[in-house]
Amino acid sequence: MNKYIFHIVFLGVMTVGLMSCEKDFLDVNTDPNNPTESSVDLILPTAEGYTAYIMGNPYQILGGLWSQYWTQGPTGSQYKNFDQYTITSSDFDRQWLQLYSGPLNDSKYLIDEGTRLNRKNYAAIGKILQAYIYQYLTDLHGDIPFSEALDPNNPSPKYDTQEQVYNGLVKLIEDGVALIDEASDDHPGEDDFLFGGDMTLWKKFANTLKLRVYLRQAYVRPDVAQAGINALYTSGAQFLEAGEDAEMAFTDEIFNQNPLFATYQALTEDNLVASETTLNYFTLTHDPRVDVFYQQATLPPNAGHHAGIEQGNGTNLINQNANSYSKPGPEIGGPNGGEAAPVVFMSAAESYFLQAEAAARGWGTGNAQLLYNQAILSSFLRWGFTIAQANAFISQSSVAFPNAGSKEEKIKAIITQKWSSMSGTQNLEAWTEWRRTGYPNFFEISVSSNIGNKFPTRILYPDSEVTRNANTPAQKTVSDKVWWDVNTTGQN
Repeated sequence: MNKYIFHIVFLGVMTVGLMSCEKDFLDVNTDPNNPTESSVDLILPTAEGYTAYIMGNPYQILGGLWSQYWTQGPTGSQYKNFDQYTITSSDFDRQWLQLYSGPLNDSKYLIDEGTRLNRKNYAAIGKILQAYIYQYLTDLHGDIPFSEALDPNNPSPKYDTQEQVYNGLVKLIEDGVALIDEASDDHPGEDDFLFGGDMTLWKKFANTLKLRVYLRQAYVRPDVAQAGINALYTSGAQFLEAGEDAEMAFTDEIFNQNPLFATYQALTEDNLVASETTLNYFTLTHDPRVDVFYQQATLPPNAGHHAGIEQGNGTNLINQNANSYSKPGPEIGGPNGGEAAPVVFMSAAESYFLQAEAAARGWGTGNAQLLYNQAILSSFLRWGFTIAQANAFISQSSVAFPNAGSKEEKIKAIITQKWSSMSGTQNLEAWTEWRRTGYPNFFEISVSSNIGNKFPTRILYPDSEVTRNANTPAQKTVSDKVWWDVNTTGQN
């Protein structure tokens, strides 16, 4: 497995700041790192590291709560508003500004400077990384600044529709792949924290990302999704395989620690505990990965056992201690040993689940059942379990692929197990896939919901855009669905 340690010290101090409510009035077209006199080998690790800090901390926490992996603990209050679905326009203002002014602008520099100096592999990575970040932004907010977003001469970029952004994502990925030169000696090395300059792996990552982009449109533009996936397979595209997870490693050194763990240290480890939704399902399916994703409770009445709280009910549990419940495990950045846990950009398990869905829909080659099994096996092996343990898990009737079932039954199985495998590692992606498909279909509306009997389906446009960009669309509500969210079973 390729792992490259993150050693940019100045980014470490951002971990706490990313969750601060203090405003950071940066222009989205101004790069705070001022890379105009920097070299691409210095900008690339900054772009990747900054992305990991943002995706692995504030968005990881939001996704963990709304994917019902975690809930607010009984003795904390930091995230109770998320559990209540009370998202405001200031909650993710900093992250919006930081993604645009940081890694997106840094990636633009990689593209521009890489092109100018004929360093094509750096330019390729810049385009692929931009596509990765833009997809998360549009999936969270809907319409976003895209085609004009990084023009330094335009302080008020227009908002492209989500459909236009998705078209642009495909082009960014295709243009990036076209620039990759696997045979060239001019490629990153240790300055590439994801793949160490292995451009074959970058091509696989790009192809897997493109498959994700098309499948996200499966219900809203099935013809476009099918045609794009057919073309991808016809081209002979290769995807991420077992042991090729795109993740950034951290260490136990101060300022080089996993960003979620660092937040635990700065605030309190009592805020996030296990949601009953996930623990109940893991118990039902006898999933041994529960010991990786969650710690056992250390205080009565649940000491020595896994125990969760009903989603959103933590603040109602008077005189109870967070240590009476399971907390996120150290392998995923939780307290008590999570310093060196990686931030996962995309896992090999996700790659196989995407391929399984494409096959189940008849849009990709391969056997859906075998790919489904390979996805689960990949997750088990990633976390140190054996092939025998994976096979025993898959053989259960509650887990086994419904080979004789309908297409939708197959997709339900695929997405539900994808959700299981992403627990604590790819939380935001798990929530997004739930919005797209409605699976798992056993989520419970938070008992502390402030929006009634419905789920949240997006986050709001940030204050900085509303006040400074005249092209910002009318503000949405947390329960307004995004463009591709048209077939969400059991929601709103």
